[in-house]
Amino acid sequence: MNSLLLFVEVLLLLSLVLVTIRLLRGPTLADRAVASDQLALRVVALIVVHSMVSDQPFLIDLMIVTAIVGFLSMAVIGIYIERMVRRKRGAEIGDPL
Repeated sequence: MNSLLLFVEVLLLLSLVLVTIRLLRGPTLADRAVASDQLALRVVALIVVHSMVSDQPFLIDLMIVTAIVGFLSMAVIGIYIERMVRRKRGAEIGDPL
């Protein structure tokens, strides 16, 4: 069981690296927003698995805080994207022909 959890940790670390690459490269802002959400999700999963491997239940508190921060950052990114879209639409409507 312990070796399986270590294998899962390695897979999560690998996926964390790939998501970070997508966050840095990702051609549009929406791609980066999704990658940041996935990054927070993978960090939370990594904390949970590591807590199970190391038998340290106090890491669950860290997991809760990380999940809340990830959710709030995603909400802020969504508000930013919405305002940016509204600003573009407003500029396009008032443009002279």
